[in-house]
Amino acid sequence: MSTILENAWNVIQESLELGAFPGAVAGVANHKQTLFLQAGGFSRIKPTKRVLHHNDLFDLASLTKPVATATTLLRLVQLGKLSLDQPVSTHLRGWSDGDYSQITVRHLLTHSSGLPAWFPVYTQTTNGDEVLAVISKLDLAYRPGIRVEYSCLGYIVLGILIEQITNLTLEQATQDLVFQPLAMNETAYLPLKTLKANPERLVCNEADSVIEKGMTSRAGLSFDGWREGYGPGTPNDGNACYALGGISGNAGLFGTAGDLLTFGQAWLRALQGKESGFLSPSLARLAISNQTPGLNIARGLGWVVFTDGLITKEEMSLSPSMTPYFAPVTRLMPRPRSSGELLSKQAFGHTGFTGTSLWIDPEKDLVIVLLTNHLHITSKLDLNTIRAKFHNAVVTDLGL
Repeated sequence: MSTILENAWNVIQESLELGAFPGAVAGVANHKQTLFLQAGGFSRIKPTKRVLHHNDLFDLASLTKPVATATTLLRLVQLGKLSLDQPVSTHLRGWSDGDYSQITVRHLLTHSSGLPAWFPVYTQTTNGDEVLAVISKLDLAYRPGIRVEYSCLGYIVLGILIEQITNLTLEQATQDLVFQPLAMNETAYLPLKTLKANPERLVCNEADSVIEKGMTSRAGLSFDGWREGYGPGTPNDGNACYALGGISGNAGLFGTAGDLLTFGQAWLRALQGKESGFLSPSLARLAISNQTPGLNIARGLGWVVFTDGLITKEEMSLSPSMTPYFAPVTRLMPRPRSSGELLSKQAFGHTGFTGTSLWIDPEKDLVIVLLTNHLHITSKLDLNTIRAKFHNAVVTDLGL
């Protein structure tokens, strides 16, 4: 282990000892090279312990949104296949009535579409072809463009939109437009099938969809198709797992810390004008700028971008309309920004509900990845506070 990141790794070691998560992989890179990549703890402790390795495959959860869905859509914009301010109804039938007709691609990318934060679509259908019809019958939570409310449903719709525009499956479109060009060879949906991955490399999260069961019950709905055990290679997210066969725009992606570092490096180079075959500098800069000025939360195109002071739970992959479902486990007070206080105001990133995070800082030329299996155990420790301390220590250790 490199001694220059000793304090940062100590944050992870202490968190492992306190039981914040069974295992973690931390990675740091600049636009040229990997500076640090270290694993600690266990990929699972139930039913038996297995030591975690830095190239193990994590359920990336909501990192799917920026890494797969948003970046694929940006590639389509660059290729002239799509306009950000196009109404989604241009491509999706059944979206031409009322406020739905006003929803644009930009609204969906920035979580300002008005779609509810969450709904267990799988309680209405487990046929992926019917998912859009179920979502389009839901009442909007607010008129498009007047506020930001983190919506997993919005990114499910974006995944379907990608398929409509490309005439490819979402899995194939993301491979063709993002993962293959960047040589992200260990990032995919359904890794047991697509990567032929050894099941031992799959990091375990929660068993039996316990959290999702509770949310669905509190919503007054029922479902009898719950998986038993850990379901290696299937996403923790219920809609991705049960309604969409593991392939969704909101969740379902699996990958390694090394591949996420590669992805972040490509973004750094794009912002520097050195990756025009991937994203042009102007498009990359647009994506990380505040696309929701004057609204309650700053969002880029797929990314969380800088906001002054403390943040609320929206940045934690939750939102106000999800509060009733998460009431027993959600704190309502503001929390520290997951990137900490020492990354620059140019930094952008995202977190995932399973315990994953990715932050990129073009001013400091940094990519920071932290992957944990936080859901594999019950812990009362605040993961966002640990993330903040880790990011602060990385910046300090590097003398930036």
